[in-house]
Amino acid sequence: MSAGLEPSAAVPSGAVQKPLVLIAGKGRLAHAIREKLLDRSARVEHLPIAAEGLAEVTAILSGAAVLVLTADDDPGNVDLALTARRLHPELPLVVRLFDQALVTYLRVSLDNVTILSMSVVAAPVFAKATLSAIAEGRPPTVAVPEHRVLPRPKPDRVVLAVLGGLLAVVVPSTLYFQSALKLSPINALYFVVSTITTVGYGDIALRDASTGTKIVGMLLMFGGAAFMASLFALLTAWVVTRRLEVLSGKVRVRHRGHVVIAGGGNVGIRTAEILGSQGRKVVVIESDGESRTVGVLRAAGHHVIVEDATREGILDLAGLDRAAAVVALTDSDAVNLHISLLVRARRPSVPVILRVVSPELSAHVSERGDAVAISPIAVAADEFARAAVTACDRARKV
Repeated sequence: MSAGLEPSAAVPSGAVQKPLVLIAGKGRLAHAIREKLLDRSARVEHLPIAAEGLAEVTAILSGAAVLVLTADDDPGNVDLALTARRLHPELPLVVRLFDQALVTYLRVSLDNVTILSMSVVAAPVFAKATLSAIAEGRPPTVAVPEHRVLPRPKPDRVVLAVLGGLLAVVVPSTLYFQSALKLSPINALYFVVSTITTVGYGDIALRDASTGTKIVGMLLMFGGAAFMASLFALLTAWVVTRRLEVLSGKVRVRHRGHVVIAGGGNVGIRTAEILGSQGRKVVVIESDGESRTVGVLRAAGHHVIVEDATREGILDLAGLDRAAAVVALTDSDAVNLHISLLVRARRPSVPVILRVVSPELSAHVSERGDAVAISPIAVAADEFARAAVTACDRARKV
């Protein structure tokens, strides 16, 4: 046998050999597919090579019933698929691809090829689990912390200081000029405000006032201008900040009965699409503002908040108190579990669906009832294994 191949098991002498499945690629998905196929009594061998190495194992390829390409590398899988088909035109292929342009091209240009992607396979499972959890409306069975009352936002000390300083200038100045210029209280206040805002004079002037009054007036001009400049700067900063928050979707969600999805990646965007087609309002929290999916999600009419879902107050901003369910679909198991704990601390009754890559951790979380945990690896492995078995069945008939 050629170097680099890992046989699944020796075949006893005289036994009928089962169709051979070759799996190219490394990682959790390849291992999970191999385990699924072994459970179905298939004969499996691992082929950890690049496209240029296929010619070295052409004898193995010629004896295979199907070649399964599982790497998380669209160009690499396309190279392997085209090379394998050139070497063995009749070999059935199961290819992992995400890019829709490549998917369309291979389906048109190659026969006997099955193309799958983890996001396409997993998203319907997450969407179905979300809708089922909403329909059941049952709270989790585990003990959770009591609902925590969020502290009220504290006022900005700088703004308070500027307003306080401005008030400390306006009040004494009004009283002084009321006496010095023999004005009514409202006229004195009008004079002080027009001086501070530099829109006077004309109706009330200090030309005929005493030297001391003019000095006080000049001090008022300098002091008032400084405070007004600070106030305008703070106001401008607030307007700019608010505008940036609006552009990044950080506007409090007013929907009711919507689904909050944390993670706007490949699985997240497809899950949002399915839930939207079922009439559900969707709010997506995505930490990467440069992600191409942000524009796609917004174009589809979904509210997208560009922020880390684990940050204080972001889930509340997404309308957690009125949400029908929360789906954590980030690329990190730890982050998804963190989001689940935050949801449980704030609203224990809302259903939580988690993307947990590790099949073992996924089973553990689901068994405890902490959340509905789904492993996209396990889901995709089932689908890839099913496609491989179907190809093997066709090979037997031929």
